Amino acid sequence: MSEQTVKPFLVAITALCASGLLLSGCTVGPNYQRPAVPAPPAYQEPAPSSNQAAVPSPVAWWEVFHDPKLNDLEAQAEKANRDIGIAVAHVDQSDAARRSVRSNVYPTVAAQPSVSRTREAQQRPNNGNTNGLAATYNDIQLPLTMSFEIDAWGRVRRMVQSATAAEQATQDDLRFVKLTVAASVATDYYQLRETDAEVTIIEETEKDLQRGYDITDDQFRRGLISELAVKQAQTLLDQTRAQLDGLHIQRDQLEHAIAVLAGQTAERFHISPDVVLMDLPHIPPGLPSDLLERRPDVASAERSAASASAQIGVAKAAYFPQFSLTGLAGYESSNSISLLNWQNSIASLMGSAVAPIFTGGRLRANIDQAQATYRQSVLQYEKTVLVAYGDVEDQLAAIHYLAHQSQSETSAVSDAKRASEIALHQYQAGLVSYLDVVVAQQTLLANEQAATQVNGAEAVSTVALIRALGGGWKTSTP
Repeated sequence: MSEQTVKPFLVAITALCASGLLLSGCTVGPNYQRPAVPAPPAYQEPAPSSNQAAVPSPVAWWEVFHDPKLNDLEAQAEKANRDIGIAVAHVDQSDAARRSVRSNVYPTVAAQPSVSRTREAQQRPNNGNTNGLAATYNDIQLPLTMSFEIDAWGRVRRMVQSATAAEQATQDDLRFVKLTVAASVATDYYQLRETDAEVTIIEETEKDLQRGYDITDDQFRRGLISELAVKQAQTLLDQTRAQLDGLHIQRDQLEHAIAVLAGQTAERFHISPDVVLMDLPHIPPGLPSDLLERRPDVASAERSAASASAQIGVAKAAYFPQFSLTGLAGYESSNSISLLNWQNSIASLMGSAVAPIFTGGRLRANIDQAQATYRQSVLQYEKTVLVAYGDVEDQLAAIHYLAHQSQSETSAVSDAKRASEIALHQYQAGLVSYLDVVVAQQTLLANEQAATQVNGAEAVSTVALIRALGGGWKTSTP
């Protein structure tokens, strides 16, 4: 290629690239702004009060419960839970999709080497021969091709914005899945420990009832009391044993659920029974406005809205002409020896444009679809925020009233114990029938179970509050 040929070629490339840069300054479609969602100044329900406060922590919020077994289960779940693995793969998929979309920002360059041998007919006009013989020649090409879309209206930039926001949404989804799995492990664990406590209560009650039955049966055999008292004692003992079987079923099911969360099969997973003294932290909820930053599902919904907004720009850009630049540069020769000589260099450059004229309403429909999708995503974001506020209010109310209920149940257990002792003494003195003893013992058992269930509900509600606040808490003394 001569110098006279090279200069115009370079000038053309420079001019087209400059025009492409100038045209790339325009971006159609709306510029995204986070939807405004009003936040109440404070929560309606009272916050738990305690000398023990809690402050945010990025990881391992379950450590505030000071339970080594729970910590171990959470570590297993974080490592092997399948839902977390699926969410991680989804993040990887979204990252790859973003990188694929972003590749449109750059030119596509490819090598297209070719080798051919051609024989032309002897009588073909203009075959280049003067001797009247058929022409046979080789054609060896070693070019690089380039194609590039000039992003005149910001279509590619909007695509990148949409893909980036979508990837960020999947990252928030991963955080939400981790939070949900951790909360599920803690919830099932404390329900299991509550069941262990109930089993212990009923087993102790069963022993007392068995002793009572033995005494009653002995008195009946000696003719001191009627058979009715024996049957009443036997009925209460059978009912208690039936409750124990039901609790064993419940415990097994909870243990199996934790095994699934921890990514293990049930036959290889076991949690030894234990009565745990629950060390429940008091979690300050903070301000409702803080929830928008804490909750990963809220963050995901907001990023989905941003992604949908960018798609409106992509749809609008289709109304305008698309400019592209294609070029070729390399070498061509009839033999490999002289292929790389400068005299055998080849080059071409072409700019093209495609402008829609008639699409049967497809472009307008695509814009309407993108705008409707964006409105849906905004409404979904607003709904997610409202649900988040409601979740916090629900758990604050539950913790508040469960604290009062726990005090009442503790008093009820104390009163029921005293009533059971009085009934037994009066029965032994012949002042009351054994039915009074049975009623007192049933009342005591019911109150002890209720107190245990309230304690378990307090633990579950504390976990639910942490989840509602977005997780990430640890205790500290102010």
